[in-house]
Amino acid sequence: MHCKSLTFTVPIVPTAQARTNVAVRGKHAKAYKTGSQKANERTLEACLLEHKPKAPLLGPLDLRFTAAFPVQKTASKKVRAARLAGEDLPAKKPDLDNLAKQLKDAMTRLQFWADDCQIVSLNCSKIYAETGYWRVEVQEIAGMQA
Repeated sequence: MHCKSLTFTVPIVPTAQARTNVAVRGKHAKAYKTGSQKANERTLEACLLEHKPKAPLLGPLDLRFTAAFPVQKTASKKVRAARLAGEDLPAKKPDLDNLAKQLKDAMTRLQFWADDCQIVSLNCSKIYAETGYWRVEVQEIAGMQA
């Protein structure tokens, strides 16, 4: 059985899905996204678009990604070296689950798959790098039906 898979890198600093804000207008509450959240989503979608499959992936999917964050310019040489060697990891915001949500939602809107409920396996990580990027791998899982 032939399984489709995609592997690509998106050269932008990863951003996380932010919580929606709520405002009361009259007697009704309305949820909304901030302008920066919308801009982050549009930027990610524009970068993902060139990697979109011709047809949505089918069946159960395995999604793997690495969110790489640039080492701060102000970091000392020692700190910079430790971060680039993977000895010091970004155990700080943004949360890994919010990064996954941002990526999955963008890929769902672009129809990489029909619905993100197809993702049955998720492996994700955060690292430091010289420049920010998303490294993404998604693969149909052989022998399984949706």
